[in-house]
Amino acid sequence: ICLETSCSSFNVEADIVLVVDASNAYDQATFEQIRSFLLNFVSSLTVTPLDSQIALYAYGSSAQTVASLTDGSSLASIQAKINNTLKYQGSAERNLFQALSKVQAEVSSMSGLRGSDYKKVLVVLSGDSWTGNTVIGSSILTQLKQKFNVILSVGFGSKALANLNSQLPQLTTASMNTFFAATPDQLTYVSAWLATLSCPNVQFSTVSPAPTTVPTQSPSVSCPLATLSYDVYLIVDVSNKASAADFAAMKTAIHNFVAPFAFGSLGANFALVATGIDSQLYDVLSAIDTLLQDDQPGQTLNLALSAIQGYLSQPTTASKKVLAYFTSTTAWDVSPIATMTTLKSKYGLSPMAVQWSASAGTSDLTNLVGGASCVNVVSNKAATATWLQNKMCSKVFC
Repeated sequence: ICLETSCSSFNVEADIVLVVDASNAYDQATFEQIRSFLLNFVSSLTVTPLDSQIALYAYGSSAQTVASLTDGSSLASIQAKINNTLKYQGSAERNLFQALSKVQAEVSSMSGLRGSDYKKVLVVLSGDSWTGNTVIGSSILTQLKQKFNVILSVGFGSKALANLNSQLPQLTTASMNTFFAATPDQLTYVSAWLATLSCPNVQFSTVSPAPTTVPTQSPSVSCPLATLSYDVYLIVDVSNKASAADFAAMKTAIHNFVAPFAFGSLGANFALVATGIDSQLYDVLSAIDTLLQDDQPGQTLNLALSAIQGYLSQPTTASKKVLAYFTSTTAWDVSPIATMTTLKSKYGLSPMAVQWSASAGTSDLTNLVGGASCVNVVSNKAATATWLQNKMCSKVFC
């Protein structure tokens, strides 16, 4: 389970409806990995009539009701449904509209849907573009957004990355509610992400916050940051090697670094990974200011680097892919240097490191990023934001 969760998955109290692609978007072997992912996810919850309940639907050429919420009110029952009832269709058709129509018609108090004390979560997992009636803008989707407190979408596999990049976010109830997982090993992150967004009081209301004023950049920065079209990966140490005050100061520095950029397809795109004894991917816009510090000293940087590989492999219009690593320790569980070297050569990633505390070895960070000029040492940490911004303006990396 990821570190920065709002509750333990065992404390989730929700009616969760899963809608899974069973078409030829995947081969049989990959579909079995999806089956394992579903089994792992439901096993991470407390499944009872008083805690979490799970309903499961599948779609291909036709929609299949695998389990109702009543069926999924005990762990043994939902596990049996996943193992024995869920079928791989292998069809060229992916009729999501039909599956969502079944969800709208069947998920009710008669099939186990509980009252307002329980959160209602709908999860759609897709592997390729849909066939059949149009889902986006349909009355069915409007009705489902009224029935469920939170709608999440998961794009799994290379076809989802290529063909559903714009559609999947439109299914959801909030802009950060889509997770793209390129490879099966990333499904572990999906499971923890689903549990996090199923926690009580997380996105219970989908009202969008009021827009905020974009900060102006420092006069000492050598180029207009709004003109930079970069993909920026932030990896942040959340171990206990920094004091609470120093950790808070680091979050402020990261915020100040990110804030002046223009976001979106014509500007910069950011992703945030927190790394301590585990690593988790976040939506940067909502996560920087709410990062929580771990109570352990270790760090799994190599795992964090692995977490971003699926995103690095996606098509992008960015002129540069940059990584900024903020850390107070280099006590890595596994050396990340070989993985970083691979990311640099395979994806053109340009890494920079911020030595936030002297307990992070300067030589370790230099070896990691490929040169001392790409390490902002602890003596200069007060100028971290402008150092990173000017580094990006110069376009000279290691």
